Amino acid sequence: MKFIVFGEDWQSHPSSTQHLFKQLAKQHQVIWINSIGMRKPTFRLIDVKRVFNKLKSLFLSKPSRPKTTTTKTGQNINLTSHTLAVLPWHDSVIVRLFNKWIFNRKGFIDDEPIVYWLSVPTAISLISPRAQDKVIYYCGDDFSALAGVDHKMVAPFESELIEKADIIYVVSEYLAYKMPKSKVKMLSHGVDLELFTTQTPKAFELEQISRPIIGFYGSLNAWLDKALLLRLAKDRPEYQLVLIGHLVEDFSELLKLDNVTHIPAVEHDRLASFSQHWQVSILPFVDNEQIRACDPLKLKEYIATGTPIVTTRFAAVNPYQETILIADNHQGFIERVDYAVSLSKSNNLNWRANQSRQASDHSWQAKAKLVCKQLRFC
Repeated sequence: MKFIVFGEDWQSHPSSTQHLFKQLAKQHQVIWINSIGMRKPTFRLIDVKRVFNKLKSLFLSKPSRPKTTTTKTGQNINLTSHTLAVLPWHDSVIVRLFNKWIFNRKGFIDDEPIVYWLSVPTAISLISPRAQDKVIYYCGDDFSALAGVDHKMVAPFESELIEKADIIYVVSEYLAYKMPKSKVKMLSHGVDLELFTTQTPKAFELEQISRPIIGFYGSLNAWLDKALLLRLAKDRPEYQLVLIGHLVEDFSELLKLDNVTHIPAVEHDRLASFSQHWQVSILPFVDNEQIRACDPLKLKEYIATGTPIVTTRFAAVNPYQETILIADNHQGFIERVDYAVSLSKSNNLNWRANQSRQASDHSWQAKAKLVCKQLRFC
């Protein structure tokens, strides 16, 4: 079976789609189409950089060859990635015709049945599925609320994709409610169990920190509760708050505090060297539509390490209430951090074992097998 996958740029960041297809590509051919965009570019620095990188990928990189991709663990997988010279103004009829022509001339289509896997709704305008093909909509976010998306432009493409999809995979019950019941299937995020359960030496960035470390990794964005983080850092100067990730929003007031450390984003393979060695992992999210719909990758990664977790309340954490400390307000969050620190200091092995056990059924290998079974070709 051949998959044609529309997602973000391959290996740009470890998305759930990439984790899943590293597994599926062990047995099936995967043609990965790098991001075609979900908003029109502006003259902001971030967009200028993105356009520059796209142009560099198109004109300076070596042409893609039909060979297997090697993962960072040294394993060969049958996956090739491709950057198309498509234009991001998808609401233009002329642009859509041009983009479809660009896709068709690549020669991806032959007599073999294809599974089109669309993580990007705008991709529906590029493809022309045949009777023997399948169209899968992988809905990992609420695109009507997702930051960085042109909601007005994407909405009609998502509606068209929902209509044409044979199966709609969603990562949360919140998203399932928005989809036709006859098409929807749940596919919550998985975890790289080997990476996060294998004991790893402490990251060198943590070596000089003597205080208990309260840690978070991920985009430092608008969906983080800045007020909560600021109060935590000020009320608990005996803890060191370590934040790992790209700075998207202004966190300057928080980062000027002595007991707050910012580390730029690190490779996914290094994350366990942080989360296994700090005392508490946190998910300090605000309550908004994007968070209500999300299933954060880091949630199961945190769980797999066995490190105590404190989180604000949102739907994805509800199944883990026995081993995750969930807070409904700022004071409750800080109190639960205190308790989590005490758990770490006592090295509560039962707590760690129970927590790690909850991740054991959610490997990416298991998720890939589920998809194969549901698509009926494994």
